[in-house]
Amino acid sequence: MKNTIIIAIALLGVATSACAQTINWQAFKPEQKNSLYLQTGWDYSMNFGAGYGRKFDTKLFPVMANIEYSFPAGERLFDDFKVRIGGQVEVVRLGGFSATAKVYSPIRRYENNLVTLFNFGGEFSGVLGFYKQKWFVAGEFGFDKAIATHVKHSERALDNYDGLQSGWYVPTGGNWFYGLQTGFSFGGNDLTLKAGKVTSQGWETSPFIPYFAQLAYQRRF
Repeated sequence: MKNTIIIAIALLGVATSACAQTINWQAFKPEQKNSLYLQTGWDYSMNFGAGYGRKFDTKLFPVMANIEYSFPAGERLFDDFKVRIGGQVEVVRLGGFSATAKVYSPIRRYENNLVTLFNFGGEFSGVLGFYKQKWFVAGEFGFDKAIATHVKHSERALDNYDGLQSGWYVPTGGNWFYGLQTGFSFGGNDLTLKAGKVTSQGWETSPFIPYFAQLAYQRRF
């Protein structure tokens, strides 16, 4: 039981939610195939991130593949991190209305005084909204699952709790996330803002602060 409790508490800091690249498909010009973006916000803690995206115009749908790196604020900035690899596809466009599907594979590391966690998982979400070349507003709903987590307990934890076992645990925690997002585009630049709420996969528990928010700047070229 104690082992389970420690894993559950630690996963509150590692199974973080949304905040992948936010796109206004209508703002992209035909010659713009790349994007660089910086972002900051609250997602269990204050965090910062950067990413790169590459746009592909297929015969059916526009696709954005991207990779991003983020880390929480703290004394040691690069001990905890999240790397997200994946992309998103605009699956429907009817006038100004658009629907986007996102699929990502997050890789995360989290450490506290009791345990060090390293995990990988899957993140899936859908975005539906109204888009114009200079602005948009949309809603997003998704699920973030930590598929497998490696747990390494500290000496302090081993001294205080009997029976702790380090190793791989499958499966581990997951979260639902949902919220609103908006943005403004000018030239080759985008400013985007999103905010929402996180809850556990069983809809029974939430983090101490169950809300997330993100401000991002993106340069298209």
